[in-house]
Formats: sequence, structure tokens, C-alpha cells
Amino acid sequence: MFVILCVIAVRSGVQADNISRTFEFGPGTTVSRSVSRTFPVPCGTETGIAAVVKFQRQRSADLVGDIPIVIELHEPDTAPDQEGALVETKTATATTSEQTLILRSSQSSNRGCSLPWRVRVRHALDGPAPIRVFGTIRLDYDGRSREVTSNSLGSLPKGQSKTINLGDVSGLDQGTIEITANWQHVVFGATYGPLPVKLRFELINPSGSTVKTVEAYSSDELRSELTRFKLVHRVALCTPGQWKLKVTNVDQHDAEVGSRKANFTPGCP
Repeated sequence: MFVILCVIAVRSGVQADNISRTFEFGPGTTVSRSVSRTFPVPCGTETGIAAVVKFQRQRSADLVGDIPIVIELHEPDTAPDQEGALVETKTATATTSEQTLILRSSQSSNRGCSLPWRVRVRHALDGPAPIRVFGTIRLDYDGRSREVTSNSLGSLPKGQSKTINLGDVSGLDQGTIEITANWQHVVFGATYGPLPVKLRFELINPSGSTVKTVEAYSSDELRSELTRFKLVHRVALCTPGQWKLKVTNVDQHDAEVGSRKANFTPGCP
């Protein structure tokens, strides 16, 4: 018996990931006029970027007026310590009540975790701010998990191997891939037997190197003393190309792989 499995890539979940930072400038802080915060975002995210900035000024009996500020969203540059091109800018007035502004980029960046986005908040006038301005910045991006396409494994007699593609030649981007699979003992190629069968899984990157190897029994194995299969690997770099999964039956019995799932979640270390 040969079981056909084809997993279609879909987006799952309803929430985006986010990174939050605090900021402050003015008297009593380490910067007098302007402050920026960096936000690493993995390559391969499919939608744009949103920076949610909450801000206010410190209360003071000596200050009558409020503080004009400028908020800027900068895309990644070619070096981690450089401020990239300005994507959007907004002006506001910091009062004693907290306010919120949202800056957006319609596109993500494929420069990856090591080249961060930046949000800068600064006094709109020349010279230092007369009173402390503070708040939080949250950068939202699409970090939802997705299933990775694959073809079938099906029958795997003892001592034999099969190699299948994971996804396409665009690669896996940056984040974590988690693979599980269920299989059964096969007797005479037709009926299911009662014995556990051990398989070896090798995750192969686009350069052809094996980056993770796991030997285990089926992910739905009921015997608690046996290691259930789960392969987890973190993809650290933005490297396009075809990832593969090589599966070898290292047992003395034949197997039939009935289902397998590979989930990829974008993310930075």
C-alpha cells in the first residue's frame, strides 16, 4: 500500500508577532533630544511593518507648554549600525496624557534579523527637550506559522531511504521548522503489524549539508519508553534554495508513512 500525502502551504493563526521597546529623552535621561530603538525582523515575512508608538511628557509645575516631537520609521540598511531610509514620519505634541501614533511600511524587508528596522523619536525643535518625553514602541510583523509543502513518503522497506523536497527553491527564510510524522509497521507489504519501527530523519539545507538528524519512532507512538519523533531546527540565515528531508528505515521491519507535517514559524534569535 502506498499512501499519497501532499501538504499545501497555508497561513495559520490570526495574530502577528511584535517586539516592544521603551524610550525616553530629555532632562534626567541619557539623551537630551533624540532616541532610536532597533527591531530585528526575520526575512521572508509576507506583509508589511507597523510601528505603534505611545508617548507623553513628564508632569511639571514649571512647564506650561507641551513638547512638539517627530516620530520616524526607518527601514533596514546594509550595516546593522546604520539608520536606513526613512519610510514614514509623523509629527505630534507630547502632553501629560498618553497618546498613540502608528507608522507603517507596506512592504517587509529581506535583509533579516541582523539588519534591524529603526524607530526614532525626537524633539521637533533645535536643542534639548525642556522636559522628559517617554513611552513605548511596538513593532508588529507577520510572524504566523505556516505549513511547508511536501510530497509523499509512503512505503519505506527496511534498509531503504527516500528524499523529499521541503517547500520550494525560495528556501525557509529565518525561523524554526518543526516536523512530525506518523508511520506503521507493515507486514508483507499489505497489512499493518504491531511492532514499533525506528526511522532516521535527516534535514538537508540548500548547500547539501545535513543540519539535523533524529532517529525515533512514530510521533503517535503509544509506548512511553520509546522516543517519539519530532525534529526541530532553527534556520539562522536568509539562504534561498531547496531544503530536503531524507528518511531512512534503520529498523528490521518495513514501514508505511501515513502522514507528516512540517510547520515553519518566522522569528529571530
